[in-house]
Amino acid sequence: MKKLLLPLIILLLIIGYFMSRDSDDSVGDAYDKMEKPAIEETQPAPDSDSTMPDSSSDPTMPQESDDVAPTTPDPQTSDSTLMDDTEDAARDAGDAVRDAAEDAGDVVKDAADDAGDALKDAGDATKDAAEDAADKAKEAWDDLKDKAKSEDEPQQ
Repeated sequence: MKKLLLPLIILLLIIGYFMSRDSDDSVGDAYDKMEKPAIEETQPAPDSDSTMPDSSSDPTMPQESDDVAPTTPDPQTSDSTLMDDTEDAARDAGDAVRDAAEDAGDVVKDAADDAGDALKDAGDATKDAAEDAADKAKEAWDDLKDKAKSEDEPQQ
């Protein structure tokens, strides 16, 4: 096993070396292609005898008389629209939270009212039950008194 390990490592090093050379070449080629502007590829190279072309004759070059708008957005306007959008989103979120809080408050109020009504009903039922129990106890007491009086009286 140890005899095969050393040749395998050497083989992997050789393969890695050649693979890295190939990737370096392809990266270099890609970089070279990237450096060339597209205009240079389409226009012929100027002759050394010819003079530089006049920029006033080139329609793609901006002239001094042209009003050229900046191509980048104005940071102040983009920031202000971003701030406006943020403020609008914050207002919408605040409104949603306020509405949710009002709804939750209404639900809690309704639940409290229902709980109060249930407690009142339970209190009334307890009062009625206590009155019924007191009446039955009074009747039982009266029955006992009557029974005791009837036992105390001599029978004829």
